[in-house]
Amino acid sequence: MASRTPIAVTVVIPAYNEERAIGPVLERLRQAAQTVVARHAEVAEVEIIVVDDASRDRTAEVAAAVAGVKVVRLPANRGYGGALLAGFAAARGEWLAFLDADGTYPPEFIADLVAAMLDTDADIVLGSRFAGAASQMPLVRRVGNVFFARLLSWLTGRSITDTASGMRIFKRSVLEQLRPLPAGLHFTPAMSTAALHQRLDIREIPMPYDQRVGASKLNPVVDGLRFLAIILGTAHRYNPLKIFGALGALLLAVGIGFGVGPVAYYLSVQRVEDWAIYRLLAVLVAVVSGINLIFFGAVANVVLAATHRLPPFRNSVLGRLLLRPALLRQCWLLGVLLMLAALALDWSGIYSYLTTGLVFSHWSYVVTGALLFLLGLSFALWGSLVRTVLEVVDRAARREAEEPAAPERS
Repeated sequence: MASRTPIAVTVVIPAYNEERAIGPVLERLRQAAQTVVARHAEVAEVEIIVVDDASRDRTAEVAAAVAGVKVVRLPANRGYGGALLAGFAAARGEWLAFLDADGTYPPEFIADLVAAMLDTDADIVLGSRFAGAASQMPLVRRVGNVFFARLLSWLTGRSITDTASGMRIFKRSVLEQLRPLPAGLHFTPAMSTAALHQRLDIREIPMPYDQRVGASKLNPVVDGLRFLAIILGTAHRYNPLKIFGALGALLLAVGIGFGVGPVAYYLSVQRVEDWAIYRLLAVLVAVVSGINLIFFGAVANVVLAATHRLPPFRNSVLGRLLLRPALLRQCWLLGVLLMLAALALDWSGIYSYLTTGLVFSHWSYVVTGALLFLLGLSFALWGSLVRTVLEVVDRAARREAEEPAAPERS
C-alpha cells in the first residue's frame, strides 16, 4: 500500500458561556491530540480551535490560557452551527472534527475517530451515543433521538443510530456537498441528512456520553421541532417521492377504503343508491389527489437527481416501481387511454346532453367517468412533463460527453 501524505486534523469546539467546562475539556483534548500524533505516523498535527460565540463570561480567556489552542472570537452570536462553520473556515486541517465544550463528549474519543478514518477511509465517522456504549442522556432526549434516527433511516434507506451526534470527523473535501447547513443547534441532523442523501460513506462507532457541566441550552420541544423540520426539509431537497409518495399512498388508501362499501353494495344488488354519492365524490377527490401527489414526488425526484448529478432515489416501493425511465416516458399513453375510457363510458350521456340538453345516464356513471378522465389527465400531464425532463437530462449528458477535455496546465 502506497504511503499517504501526512494529514493535518483540526478539532473545532464551539463555545458559548462555557467557562466552567472549557478548561478541563481542552486539557484532555490536548493530551489526546498528542497521543494521536504519536500513535499515527499518517497524522502530521492536530490543531485545536475554540470558537467563542460572543460569550458573556470568561470562556475566551480560559480557552486562550491553554497552550496550543487557537481562539476565534465572534463579535455577535451566530449559533452552534454558525460557530462551527466559522471554525472550519479558520482551520488548516484536511480532516475536520468537532465536539461540544460542555464535557458531554469525551475528548479522548478523538483518537478513536481518527483511527476509524485511517482504517476505513470513510467520508464521515461519527461517535454514536446509541450503539452500545454507556450513555447518561436524559430519557426525553433519548426517545427523541431514537425517533429521528428511525425517521432518517426510513427516508434515506440507510441505517443510522445517531443523527445528532455532536462529535464527528470528516474530510474537508465533502463540506461543499453538505451545504447549505443551518446556524442553529440543528446543524448536526442537517449534516447527517445531507450526507446520507449525498450517498457519502458514513461510519458510526460506539461512544460514551456524560452529563453536561452546567445547564443545557437545548429545549427538547422547540429544538425537537427544528430537528424534525430540518430532516424533512433536507429530505425534500433530495427525495421528495419518499414524503409525497407516502402522503399520496395514504390518500389512495383512504379513497379505496371509502369506495369499498358502495362497490360491495352494487355487486350484491346491481344498484347504486343516492346515499353513496357523497362517498364516491370523496373517493374521486382522494384518489385523484393521491395520484397527483405520487407523480409530483416522482417527477421531483427525477429533476432533483439531475440537479445533484445523482441517480434518482429508489429506496421505496413507489420509487422502485415508478422511477424507471422507460415507464415514466409512457405514462402519457396510459393517461390518453384512461381519458378515452372515460369518454366511452359517458358517451351516451354526453351525446344526449349535446342534442337535447338533458342527461339520462345515472349519476354514478358520471362520477366514474369523471374519475377516469381526471386520472387520465394527470397521467398524461405528468408523463409529458417527465418526458421533457428526461430529454433535457439526456441532452446535457450528451453535451458533456461530446465536450473536449480541458488541456492540462503545465
